[in-house]
Amino acid sequence: MITFFGILELTLPFFAVVGLGYGAARTKVIDPKSAGSINVFVFYFAMPALVIGALARQEISAILDWRFLGAWLAGTLILFALGMVLSRVLFNASRKEMALFGQGSAIANIGFLAIPIVGATFGPEGVRLSAAALIIDLMIMIPLSIMIIESAGGGTPAASVRRALTGAIRNPFAVAILVGVALSASGIGLPGAAGTFSNFLGGAAAPTALFALGMSLSQRSVGEDLASVAVLSVLKLLVHPAVAAVMLYLLGLPPAIIVIGTVIAAMPVAQNVYVLSEHYGVMVRRSSAAILISTIAAVFTITVLLYLLA
Repeated sequence: MITFFGILELTLPFFAVVGLGYGAARTKVIDPKSAGSINVFVFYFAMPALVIGALARQEISAILDWRFLGAWLAGTLILFALGMVLSRVLFNASRKEMALFGQGSAIANIGFLAIPIVGATFGPEGVRLSAAALIIDLMIMIPLSIMIIESAGGGTPAASVRRALTGAIRNPFAVAILVGVALSASGIGLPGAAGTFSNFLGGAAAPTALFALGMSLSQRSVGEDLASVAVLSVLKLLVHPAVAAVMLYLLGLPPAIIVIGTVIAAMPVAQNVYVLSEHYGVMVRRSSAAILISTIAAVFTITVLLYLLA
């Protein structure tokens, strides 16, 4: 019988690495400014190698599972719209703030948290589904957020669409997914030294990503406006996985995939919310606080969720 403490033994090591990065940066054992360099290694090299390797070994039909992609898109759009509406009704948010609130509610930290945790817990199937979810987030949801923000600033619709799509296509995760899908579709995979290289470099992705995440969290503060941060965290950690589970069930996905998809949706607020907030000068402190609080709370919510699903 699987016990709660058995699940905690599974999840705690991952969050312990996050805590290690946090402590190292806070105590200046590692210069907090070096977090950017570590993130570059993870973002541009280690994590793309992991994603390419995982996808190249999959059947193309498994990667492009249209039922999963449709269910994930539907659930994400529901949360995005719900976050926008609640931010307007509860906090009188502007259109730019509504877009970022919706994005924070709907887009999970897949790159730096879901892939390491879900991949280690569920194996290649977890990485495959995480990459499939990333396809929707990178190619549809983040560009949608950017287009809404740009439109609020008076830009032309065509220019807004062009900037949003250009940013999505240039994202290293998006490039890695496209390469992995192409290798899978070709039937070539990653033979010989290419496969060894991918495994070796990709093996550094999970611990380095979690450590870098902890370092970045050390530079964040709770700040003010805790009410909106709390609402955003609840939407992300509790409502999103519930909606995702329902959509995956309604589209007839197998129970194992429903479980994995639900866990992916339960990940905390993604780092890219803060990146956009800082770029546009909107909701900067709140997005930073939401990432910090939701990540800390995820230690407990993800553990409980895995226990319930087990």
